[in-house]
Amino acid sequence: MQGLLESIIPNDEKRDFKEFISMLTQQEKKLLLRNDIILAFERFCDSQGKEESYKTTSETVRFLNKVQDLFILESYTVISYRHALARYRLLMLRNDAEYMEEISTDQYLEFKDRYFGGGSAEDRMRHLHLDFKPFYDFSPSIRDPKKLGNGIRFLSRYLCSNIFQHPREWKRKSFDFIKLHKYNGTQLLINGDIIENFRHCLNEIEKMIARLETLPAQTPYNEVASDMKKAGFEPGWGNSVGRIVESMEMLKELIDEPTDVMLESFLSRVTLPLISKIAILSPHGWFGQENVLGKPDTGGQVIYILDQVRALEKYLEKEIALTGLDIKPQIIVLTRLIPDAGNTSCDQRKEKIHGTENAWIVRIPFRDQNQNVIRHWISRFKIWPYLERFASDAETELMHTFHGRPDLIIGNYSDGNLVATLLSDKMNVIQCTIAHALEKSKYLFSDLYWQDMEREYNFSIQFTADILAMNKSDFIITSTTQEIVGTEYEMGQYESYQFFTMPQLYQVVSGVNLFAPKFNVIPPGVDEQIYFPYTAADQRIQHQTRKWEGRLFTDSSDEIYGQLDAPEKPPIFTMARFDKIKNITGLIEAFGMSRKLREKYNLVFAAGTIHLDESQDEEEREQIRQAYALIDQYQLQGSLRWLPSIPKLETGEAYRVIADRKGFFVQPALFEAFGLTILEAMASGLVTFATHFGGPREIIRDGQDGFLINTSEPQLIAAAIEGFADSEEKNPDLWKEISEKGIERVRESFTWSLYSERLINLAKLYGFWRFSVSAEGKKKMDRYCEFIYHFLYKQRAEQLE
Repeated sequence: MQGLLESIIPNDEKRDFKEFISMLTQQEKKLLLRNDIILAFERFCDSQGKEESYKTTSETVRFLNKVQDLFILESYTVISYRHALARYRLLMLRNDAEYMEEISTDQYLEFKDRYFGGGSAEDRMRHLHLDFKPFYDFSPSIRDPKKLGNGIRFLSRYLCSNIFQHPREWKRKSFDFIKLHKYNGTQLLINGDIIENFRHCLNEIEKMIARLETLPAQTPYNEVASDMKKAGFEPGWGNSVGRIVESMEMLKELIDEPTDVMLESFLSRVTLPLISKIAILSPHGWFGQENVLGKPDTGGQVIYILDQVRALEKYLEKEIALTGLDIKPQIIVLTRLIPDAGNTSCDQRKEKIHGTENAWIVRIPFRDQNQNVIRHWISRFKIWPYLERFASDAETELMHTFHGRPDLIIGNYSDGNLVATLLSDKMNVIQCTIAHALEKSKYLFSDLYWQDMEREYNFSIQFTADILAMNKSDFIITSTTQEIVGTEYEMGQYESYQFFTMPQLYQVVSGVNLFAPKFNVIPPGVDEQIYFPYTAADQRIQHQTRKWEGRLFTDSSDEIYGQLDAPEKPPIFTMARFDKIKNITGLIEAFGMSRKLREKYNLVFAAGTIHLDESQDEEEREQIRQAYALIDQYQLQGSLRWLPSIPKLETGEAYRVIADRKGFFVQPALFEAFGLTILEAMASGLVTFATHFGGPREIIRDGQDGFLINTSEPQLIAAAIEGFADSEEKNPDLWKEISEKGIERVRESFTWSLYSERLINLAKLYGFWRFSVSAEGKKKMDRYCEFIYHFLYKQRAEQLE
């Protein structure tokens, strides 16, 4: 019988494999990630005089490419082998490479804990083990990892199958669900006092269809409202006879011959009144419409939410009108009030969102345990003690503003998702989770070495909050599939929560079930009124163009650093928060170390502030110090401009002015969950370079409409831009070709109108699922999460006050 090792490494490569493992075990570094392993294997092949093809085609490298990490013990090497998307085999290889066996997740975590966490065996025995897998027995499971991210389609097929197999039960559930439809106490769709059951409902529907079909399809609802009410049909079926008949026919067809498409169509048609009041949670940072971008913890998430709100309101207004109801949608963004708000509006309790009819930012202060208002800004890593009181105040605010419960609660980031979880539980409302970015995959070894980072980041609390929100939410939205399940060789953000250990705190045996049908990919769009191509001269305002030509290239100001000796050179441009992950200092170093880039281009960037004493965030302050040091080291005075963060409404013209000079947008982040600035730059016509670590891989088609680059080292960033410069010398039209394809890419694939339609349809389907199937099944999950919240999360959070 062939052993496990022999099934992976063929006999003709076994000797090389043994030599390689021997080399690894003798080096000082004992914990290696995939990139470390591949680089080590390449060095090994070079030392052994192997052909280049051996580095890429051997069975050994095929195996190593799928090893996420390994750590070396005294006698064994423990390996995490990701043989398929989100599928792992955990292996223990004897260090002479003669024997390998598969181990359980518990064993793997125990080995890791023992090696990296220290402590006595008795301490390790007392570890808390978190395992959510047993609590998903109420939910169907997706089998094919390639279908992850399209949970709505899987769930609708599952529900249709159940409708077909258990028609009597589903007729009852459907009837009860339709009867739930109310708006501010007014009954919609069906009057349960007149129509007694589903059989009666279908009979009345057939009669009503026969009567309505005698009338012109465009006949307005108010002309048939009286007859419909007498038969037991309340408003909400449609604004015209033709639409009412279509809705009723859909219900009949769904019961007679259910399909996933028909279920989604019916739910989107008749349940829209349920989704007219939306609460969006975003507590951390500086949430406002002006003078906030670039401040600590404040960036793309604010832009995302404001654009999302405008698009959702517009979509809901249009769709609600088609139901025949006189209802105006309401959207509230709940965030934190900051009394010491500086030049921002973050001290205003209520602020109308520009470009909307009835959408507002509502701010609630953080309060300490003595109910005193916290006046100053607090880092997102330090806000955990205040969130429960914030959630309680938020509930009161929402009940008052909406005159009842919201129909949908959307959380943003770890803190907002935790508050959404608390509110959803208390108010029994559909919950949507949007992480934007999960810190666990951004900070290397943040689980293993959490104790070393705890004083600054409080990851023990944040990761616990993430796990609670992931498992409690009804559905989860991501901007890319990679956020969920990664790529062929790299794990996704959510995937990193499947199993891990935080030594001397807890071991997570199963932290999130990626195969539960709650994950859905909906990429955001861009505001087309702000981000349009630089070639659209009739849309551009010349005053704004002149203003940004001056600010970007020539004006002198005490808030702008640097004068350009040759402002006519094409600019390399970026803008982002000034933190370590955004890696602006990496771009400065890339520019500084490349003679070719300095000769051919200028570097212009907008980030935070040029004045160290104006920053309140230590990570930002460190990046500012590093930026100045690099500018001096490479003597970049005369070829570099550093501006403060640009107001949101003016970023579009800033991009276009850069494009006028055939410049580039470079997004040098070490990791990016999605990358709204990438969409904005491409929509404006800029040739764009972006990190290949994370979401940009699903925006940019490398070499066609932009470029994906390795941002892990400054020299790699420089090499990518130099490569384009070389290609442009051979093809002078290259910049224009890539620019035009980038514009087309955004227009075709990333629009807020499509986003809004999909989000609302998700809320309806998962609302139906919550009511009809999962409510009873989730009770055990709810109790388990309550235990973790009160005895783990809450205790640790309260210690921060």
